[in-house]
Amino acid sequence: MDTAAAQPIRWGAIGATSRIYRNALAPAFAASDQHVVVAEASRADDSERPYADLLARDDVDAVYIPLPNDGHKPWILAALAAGKHVLCEKPLTMSAADTGEVFDAAEAADRVLMEAYMWPHHPRARKIMQLVADGAIGDVDAFRSVFTYPASNPADHRFDERGAGALFDVGIYCLAPPMLMLDREPVAVAAVATRNAKGVDIAMTGFVDWGRGVGSNFDVSFRAPHRRILEITGTEGVLTVPGQHTPGPETASQILIQRRDDAVEVIDVEGANAFVGMVDQFAAVVRGDAPAVFGRAESERLARVLDRLHAASARPDPTAGGAAR
Repeated sequence: MDTAAAQPIRWGAIGATSRIYRNALAPAFAASDQHVVVAEASRADDSERPYADLLARDDVDAVYIPLPNDGHKPWILAALAAGKHVLCEKPLTMSAADTGEVFDAAEAADRVLMEAYMWPHHPRARKIMQLVADGAIGDVDAFRSVFTYPASNPADHRFDERGAGALFDVGIYCLAPPMLMLDREPVAVAAVATRNAKGVDIAMTGFVDWGRGVGSNFDVSFRAPHRRILEITGTEGVLTVPGQHTPGPETASQILIQRRDDAVEVIDVEGANAFVGMVDQFAAVVRGDAPAVFGRAESERLARVLDRLHAASARPDPTAGGAAR
């Protein structure tokens, strides 16, 4: 389809005061002629009625949902029932079972549902995945990834059952790159977590055995300094990304490959807005022009991995006598 001739997707945002919407998604919609925001809804005196009113509008084609994590599933289902396509922040839901349920609902409604994971929509991420697929660093042995930052508000939903922790908040940035490049289920996982008094992980370190001799370790935290690291070790080189690997800069950047003789190969990559790439890809899927880059199969696999890591790092409920680390 000629996207230049296509009518823009008319968006409604549920939870329009969220930081990710204001700072990233609203500018992304505005930057592309494939989108127009026609409605924004926020709680009114703690009532969610404005959300329902937005879904009742006939001039809304698709809904973006950046609510606290426990609000994702109910409002995804409500939006699909109202006949809207849905782009929802990660994690799509808080369990693999719920993720399967919302995708079943999307298929039944013949609507597009996508998890808002921007990383694979940046040219540098695509180049990394292509280099690995082409064997540019030989056979892959290991991935190392880190996403940590000092969260400043302990009353934030991420610290309680509404957001339920660091793994749900930023784990996708550590787990999805190897998952996408290897395209298979893990055979085993291990993890340890530091939890607050509510039992929510505020830091987690873990390992995923992807089988065939390939493993990935990760570190997520709400209390460590700002770090966003991706490193891929292969038999012929180690690939690293200077600076923060996600979402990827809007200006030109580089990928580094350290070779076996310690020579460093520098690969220049163009810049782009990964959020614009993501919403434009959503539009292509809605119009039937392309399959989802991060679709049902990827979201369900990610949800299963998250479930397993939460189970592996579990410890007794603090109200039942367990002590938080």
